[in-house]
Amino acid sequence: MPLPVDFSEIAAMASGHSEARAIQVALKLGLFEAIAKSSLDADELARAIGAESRAVRILADALVAMGLMTKVTGRFRLDTGARDFLVRSSPRYVGDMILFDAELWSTWGKLEETVRTGKPSRLPDMFQGTPQETSRFIRAMDSLVRARGDAGYVASFLDLSGVQTVADLAGGPGTYMAALARRWPALRPALWDLGPTLNVAREILAERESDVANRIALVEVDYLRDELPSPVDMIFMSNVIHSEDEETNAMLMRKCLRALAPGGTLVIKDHIMNEERTDPRAGAVFPLYLMLTTRGRDYSFNEVARWLSGAGFGQIGEHKLPMPSFTSSLVTARKP
Repeated sequence: MPLPVDFSEIAAMASGHSEARAIQVALKLGLFEAIAKSSLDADELARAIGAESRAVRILADALVAMGLMTKVTGRFRLDTGARDFLVRSSPRYVGDMILFDAELWSTWGKLEETVRTGKPSRLPDMFQGTPQETSRFIRAMDSLVRARGDAGYVASFLDLSGVQTVADLAGGPGTYMAALARRWPALRPALWDLGPTLNVAREILAERESDVANRIALVEVDYLRDELPSPVDMIFMSNVIHSEDEETNAMLMRKCLRALAPGGTLVIKDHIMNEERTDPRAGAVFPLYLMLTTRGRDYSFNEVARWLSGAGFGQIGEHKLPMPSFTSSLVTARKP
C-alpha cells in the first residue's frame, strides 16, 4: 500500500509537465549537442542554437537545477547523465523517445475529452499514417529500449540453446532480435511487422546493427488480418498486448499457438499489473497515454493467463524484471 503523499510530492507531480517540456525543447533546439564537446556561456550557447540569449539563460539555468547540466562562472557543461542519454552519438541516447513524446503534447491536452467519451483522441493506427510519423515512433521505441537496456537483459535471461527460429511479432525496430542474434549465433531470428515499420527497421538495423542485420528476416505481417507465418520455435512480443483490447488479445494468442511448432514457446514482455491494476506505478499511469492513442490498456497476469489458457497454452508463468531499471515482466507459455 503506497504511503500518503505530502504537499511537495503532489506539487511535483502536478507541475511535472514543466520539466518534461524543458527537456523536450532543449532537445529540439539542439542545446545538449551544442555543449557536448565544450562548455559555453549563455550568449555562446544562444548563438550556437540560434535562439535569444536571455531566454536561453533561463532555460539552461532550469536544466542545471534539474541536474542535467552544471554551471561554473557562468559557463554551462553537460552532466554525465545528460551526456549518456541526451547526446545523439551516445549508444544510450533516449532523445528519440523524448522527441516522440513532444509530438504528443497536443494529444495530452485532449485527455479530459477522452475520459469523458472513452474514445481515443487520435486514430489508433500505431502511427502508420505517414512515413515521418512511423519513423518517429519506431525510432522512439528503439531509443527507449537501448537506453534502458531491455534487449540486452532479455537476450541474457532467455535460454535459447534449443531454439532454432524465433520471431518478434510487431517487433518495431528489431532491437530485440539484434540482441538475440548477437547472443545466440546459431539462431535464425525474424521480425514480423507492417510494411512501413519494416522500412524504418531496415534503416535502423543497417545503422546500428550491421554485424547481425543480414541474419534477421524482415517479414511483412499484419497480425490483425493475417495468419502468422509458421512454424517457429518461439514467438516474442514486447509491448504489443497493451495496444489492443481484450478480444483482440485473446484472438492473438490463438494465432500465436497455431504459428508455433509443437513444444514452442510464447514470450510476452509488457507491464504486467497486480489484480487491482495499480502496481507497478509506471504501468498504472501509462494507460492514460494508451487511452489517447490505442484501443488498449495494461493487463494483470491473470487476464493474460486466461487468454493463454483459453487458446490452449500450458506452463504459463511470470518473471518480473528487476526494478527500478525495468517496470515490465516476462510472461511465458508453452504449446503442448
